[in-house]
Amino acid sequence: MKTCPNCGNQIADDAAFCNNCGVSVAVNTQAASDNAQSVDMNAQASNTQQGPQPTPQPQPTPNFGQAPYQQPLVYSDPKDHTKEFDAQDIADNRIIALAAYLFGIIGVLIAFIAGTPFTRFHARNSLRISISAIIILIPSIIPFLGWLVTGICAAILGVIKIVAIVWACMGKAKELPIISDIGFLS
Repeated sequence: MKTCPNCGNQIADDAAFCNNCGVSVAVNTQAASDNAQSVDMNAQASNTQQGPQPTPQPQPTPNFGQAPYQQPLVYSDPKDHTKEFDAQDIADNRIIALAAYLFGIIGVLIAFIAGTPFTRFHARNSLRISISAIIILIPSIIPFLGWLVTGICAAILGVIKIVAIVWACMGKAKELPIISDIGFLS
């Protein structure tokens, strides 16, 4: 067994590098052995003066803020049902789903007659918009304040209808905002 010329550690005879400090030991074996003997004597002298040296403990590697148990956060919209439908069904029937919003009751009938799950989803959403339009007319029987409430609700319903049209064009099947939260329209 050889000793390392740098740290005095015992290493195998055929080793090229020290396992402890990483110094090359194959460069000059004669000089290394002479140096190793002097290092060994110095190490023995220092050990007798200081006592036994503690062995170094391995240090854990930092994870830089990520624990091994953390999973990446994936947001899943509970009102988005697009993944429930076949991609081919969405691609083939996007225009029919759009017709349900643009042509009112006639568009809803066309979408129901098409009979695919994607068109039926948008036909139901269009029916919810139509029912909501009828419901918001009720406050209009009250002069001034009722007219104001009906006008504001009609503007909100118009925005919801535009959002639904855009989603149908994009091939998404999402529940309508505000309207889907009303219990009897769900």
